[in-house]
Amino acid sequence: MEFDAVLRRRRMHRSFTEEPVHIEEVNALCEAALRAPSAGFTQGTELVIVRDPQRIRTILELITTQDWLTNAVNHQGLRHSQVLIFPIINQQAYLARYAEPDKAQSGMATEDGWPQPYWLVDASFATMQLLLKVVDLGLGASFMGIYYGAEELRTLLALPDGHHPLGILCIGHPSNSRLTGSPSRRQRRAAETLMHFEQW
Repeated sequence: MEFDAVLRRRRMHRSFTEEPVHIEEVNALCEAALRAPSAGFTQGTELVIVRDPQRIRTILELITTQDWLTNAVNHQGLRHSQVLIFPIINQQAYLARYAEPDKAQSGMATEDGWPQPYWLVDASFATMQLLLKVVDLGLGASFMGIYYGAEELRTLLALPDGHHPLGILCIGHPSNSRLTGSPSRRQRRAAETLMHFEQW
């Protein structure tokens, strides 16, 4: 797909069919994510992929509420997610990388030395590249934060200490439902209202 078309078609999908997502597609999504920029080439973002249908149901029930998942029209189709992908943040990897000889002079071997938390930035880069590859493959995805059950989820995913999910990507084949984008149906702001040349 042409890159401009990928950008135009990218949106959050909240309703999927039960058509499977093949492992070759999952691998392509992960490879796209893992080629994202990385501060100091730390490569500190890792991915946990869940494909087992029962585990998917368990996780969705854990991180949402029954009312949100079952009764809200905008969210029912998420129950048909075929793949869940968690971008995992490892802050310590960045602190260790910037303590190495070629980076030590930066003063970024401790958290307070960083102008921005690049472990979050890099995980966000990886997530965006994955979302764009989703469109390129003709799939759909929705990114959600983890508002409930964070500790139980860590146990379920067997995450090592110091590793935390940025959020969760629910992936599948989009249904014919019009349930895409923001449930509030807000209009996209015109580019010229968001662009500031030379100064604000």
